[in-house]
Amino acid sequence: MQSTEWLQKKIEDYKRFIATLLILSSYLYMGTLISIFEYKSNDYYYLLPLTVSSLLAVTIFMVKINKWQRQIAADDH
Repeated sequence: MQSTEWLQKKIEDYKRFIATLLILSSYLYMGTLISIFEYKSNDYYYLLPLTVSSLLAVTIFMVKINKWQRQIAADDH
């Protein structure tokens, strides 16, 4: 039972980190759009890969959360 509580806390931490990464990626995407259309600079070459990598990290964390939730559900039955 203690391991279930530990996993629940870990899931909550990952959910908070996912929210933080989504906020960060939205800011990076807005910066990409601003650098392309407003300043006509080449900063989007750096911002776009950062945006994609943060969204990739979000996807990986979501897969881990789903795996842990299935594990908790299997332990409860």
